[in-house]
Amino acid sequence: MQNVIRKFWCQPVLAIWLGAGLTLVAPAKEAVLKTEANVMVELTFTATRVYPDPFNEVTLDAIFCDPKGRELRVPAFWAGTNVWKVRYASPVVGTHRFRSECSEARDQGLHGVKGAIKVAPYAGKNPLLRHGALRVAADQRHFAQADGTPFFWLGDTWWMGLCQRLRWPEEFQTLAADRRAKGFNVVQIVAGLYPDMPAFDERGANEAGFPWERDYARIRPEYFAAADRRIFYLVGQGFVPCIVGAWGYHLPWLGAEKMKQHWRCLIARWGALPVVWCAAGEGAMPFYLSKDKAAEGARQKREWTEVIRFIHDTDPFKRLVTIHPPQTARESVTDPGVLDFDMQQTGHGSPAAQHAAIATKGWRTLPAMPVISGEARYEALEIKPTLTADDARQAFWAHILNSGCAGHTYGANGIWQVNRREQPYGKSPGGNNWGSTPWDEAMRLPGSTQLALGKRLLEQYPWHHFTPHPEWVAFTSEAQVKLDGCLWIWFPESNPAHDAPAEKRYFRKRFTLPEGRAITRARLFASADDWFTARLNGEKIGAEGNWQIGKQFNDLARRLTPGTNVLAILAQNNPADVPANPAGLIACLEIRFADGETMRLMSDATWRSAKNSEADWDTTSFDDSAWSPAQTIASYGDPPWGKIGGQSEFDGPQAAGDPSKVRIIWVPRSEPILVRNLGSRAAWTATYFDPVNGGKTPLPPIQASDDGSWTCPSPVGQDHDWILILEPKAIAK
Repeated sequence: MQNVIRKFWCQPVLAIWLGAGLTLVAPAKEAVLKTEANVMVELTFTATRVYPDPFNEVTLDAIFCDPKGRELRVPAFWAGTNVWKVRYASPVVGTHRFRSECSEARDQGLHGVKGAIKVAPYAGKNPLLRHGALRVAADQRHFAQADGTPFFWLGDTWWMGLCQRLRWPEEFQTLAADRRAKGFNVVQIVAGLYPDMPAFDERGANEAGFPWERDYARIRPEYFAAADRRIFYLVGQGFVPCIVGAWGYHLPWLGAEKMKQHWRCLIARWGALPVVWCAAGEGAMPFYLSKDKAAEGARQKREWTEVIRFIHDTDPFKRLVTIHPPQTARESVTDPGVLDFDMQQTGHGSPAAQHAAIATKGWRTLPAMPVISGEARYEALEIKPTLTADDARQAFWAHILNSGCAGHTYGANGIWQVNRREQPYGKSPGGNNWGSTPWDEAMRLPGSTQLALGKRLLEQYPWHHFTPHPEWVAFTSEAQVKLDGCLWIWFPESNPAHDAPAEKRYFRKRFTLPEGRAITRARLFASADDWFTARLNGEKIGAEGNWQIGKQFNDLARRLTPGTNVLAILAQNNPADVPANPAGLIACLEIRFADGETMRLMSDATWRSAKNSEADWDTTSFDDSAWSPAQTIASYGDPPWGKIGGQSEFDGPQAAGDPSKVRIIWVPRSEPILVRNLGSRAAWTATYFDPVNGGKTPLPPIQASDDGSWTCPSPVGQDHDWILILEPKAIAK
């Protein structure tokens, strides 16, 4: 018998070797081993008999009794040949006694082995070991650690982080160091049965191969031994591994019973660590090439629910359990009661308003549980158009403020599938190629920093008491500019409403405003299939890449002048893997004069268009006489676009906070807002926060009006989303 203390990549682990036929007797002084609270203990058991199929023939557990008298049945995992291991950790200080129970009661190396472990207070600095594993906070809306310390979930997506394409140790540790420095504290990682590939695809192998034998007869311990190093390292660096057991469509291939064996192995190996369990990725989504998706989806929903119940029954440490969904975890199981929290997938190509709407749905659904977006807009994902840091950041703020501020998971295309510079991941089974950005370039994309800045801001305040408050704020502008009477236009080339080149086109509308006539309001609504940027008198006013929503620009009166003006729009039809790729632009500039009259400049055949830009093309001095009249291709409301736009409660600014302490308001575009419910004549301090660079700009002290409202202008010189922080003056920092 040999007792040794060793470290797994900065994660202290106590290893105990129990030789064949030897019994560790608890009362013996030399047999009481020492560890610290929450530090994992590994016990090794060696069989005295030979088993033809040890993985399937032998079941081994260790029954621990902690100092409080609570018993925990801890499963063992088969470690290869005739060896089994048990891993244990506890926050409870004192002597913990154990005995082994084996299905093969005659095997003295496995059955009836006794021992004791003395747990002392943790003396290290790892926050996961100092404060303990995650649990649901008392309010049922947030996460906390075992000792009650609030935990804001900022996750990163490393779906294929256990494969050999992310090389161990140098590359894995480089990525971990970057994320740790930025403030990430969760890594979502799949236990070998990956998405976006068929079973046993070589891209999914690690240094030791695959997690299962090709006929699914048994797991391969050597795979998991290699995976251990990475999971231990994450914990050692202060990350919570969110272990995704498999991608959902693997369940029909293994069957429910084999999947339970898979999960028993994961619980036995990593349950003693401060992990979170995610039963499956896209649990209810069938394989991409399935020929009976409805039936397979229903089966997966039913059987993953059964597997989650098994996880709860098997895991003695009671780690949190969820499932990664096509949209919401609650909708991916037959009984939402099996979930500890609602993980959502809120849409890569969806506008920020959709992320806010799905978050609100999760917040309002009972029973209450923490709600996070576990997959939102992956930065650099090469859909049309390619997603940017703006997309990732806006999805974060739109979701976090409407879901209760429990947390959010970022994703970068290139990391989740581990693109290598010399060997990109390639196509998925459905033929999609999501992009070839190498993982180390993706690591440096700005979105990860911007989300980390958001976490840092929220943690300056009592974020774990925040609740959504949509009633606190609205844009000052009126309803959406109406498009009735407007025409879809494009450069004259064949039939753009059916199919058009995937290229840029340029449009201008010159108009004259009378001298001496005051303008009280000017607003533009525009949309283009697929993307546009608008300029007024040579000055950029904004852009939008979702034609179904379009974008409204308010407060444009100051950009207009008496005499000649010009509205210029660059529109782009993006490439699309479809038989026909239509293109179109629709717009309406609405100008209201002080006398009540309104001028409406609508897209029509009087606009000028060109295939190429020229110097100063967006200014009033440019001569567009050589440009072609725009081709009118559809009336508003007609196919192929139909009705677009449509404002909802989620299209505007979003707010959350603790009413008596602080209010955080995210504003999706550079427009003034009306802040409400401040209290009649109440005094507040206000601060702009730039979500791109983290800069703060204090405003002069404010006082609400008699009705408790205040109009806040947008930050000067900033053309992206912005954040307003409001604190009652008496408690402001």
